[in-house]
Amino acid sequence: MEREHIQPKRTNWGVLFFGLALLPLLGGCDESDCLNCQDPLPVAPTQVYTVAADGRVTVFWNDYPEYYTRRLQGYDIWRRDYQPGDENDPARLFYWLAHVAVGRNYDAQRGQYHYVDTTTLNANDYEYAVSSVAPHGESYLSFEVVVATPLPMSEAPITLFDMAGAQSYRSGFDFSLAAEYSGNGAEGIVDPTVPGTTADIRIRFDASGVPWLETLREDVRVQDGGTFLDASNQLDFGGVYWAPEFGWSASGVLELITGHIYILEIANEPNADDLHYAKLGVASIDMETRTARIMWAYQLVNGLPYLAVPESHQQPGAEQQAIEL
Repeated sequence: MEREHIQPKRTNWGVLFFGLALLPLLGGCDESDCLNCQDPLPVAPTQVYTVAADGRVTVFWNDYPEYYTRRLQGYDIWRRDYQPGDENDPARLFYWLAHVAVGRNYDAQRGQYHYVDTTTLNANDYEYAVSSVAPHGESYLSFEVVVATPLPMSEAPITLFDMAGAQSYRSGFDFSLAAEYSGNGAEGIVDPTVPGTTADIRIRFDASGVPWLETLREDVRVQDGGTFLDASNQLDFGGVYWAPEFGWSASGVLELITGHIYILEIANEPNADDLHYAKLGVASIDMETRTARIMWAYQLVNGLPYLAVPESHQQPGAEQQAIEL
């Protein structure tokens, strides 16, 4: 069955929080208390946000409705194609995407649910919302404006070699080429020594064995975003999710350091308006083989500095219903 949902423009937060405070006291209705009483509509989920990845978006929300709504069955996830500037339109329509039952895709430590939307296209903008579902009705949609743009990025590290070594033809990397193909982006490894190379960057080891990251054109700028390690001392590729406006290296040459994430601005000349952002994370460096294992991400949307991280564990989701606007 096709379903659509209109998003309210705003809510009266004072009334909402007052009502939430009363709900535990009221405790809903009991058949022995009255003849015609009816449970209030479920509470809408809050703290909704998304994490975009390559061809998918993960939607997160909290479990608060379960504390304030009797007999909650689950949550419906809604989506629409986003057009910048129309987020204040109270009549904008969301279309049903999936249902997540209570307890499914749930992180009890965080009190947080998630759903992975694998029906997205890279470079398309999507707005998401979540509603709570009970036998006696459904809540309003969540009130946060949550927009996500999936982008290509690596699922696992790939290896680049020293430009001065025997495998110098595998020392360069073309971010846009990697983004054109499915897989881990190995197609982006190119020979930076050939005339007219499309490589954006290359790596080289100096005589002391120190690795360096070098840009190969004036229209490619780079900066070191810093060290990002998780609790296991492994590269946290999610440490950088937005390209800053300032801080670019004047020389275009930076030391390559394990655990660091480097941010790139790539202009495709001669069209100066064709500007894309990328990031490169260093998972490890091997001084003996003179290689570096890297992660990458490339934003397909022109001028958009969003560089979000992929989810490490993709969960199966419900099949999307196709609905014509």
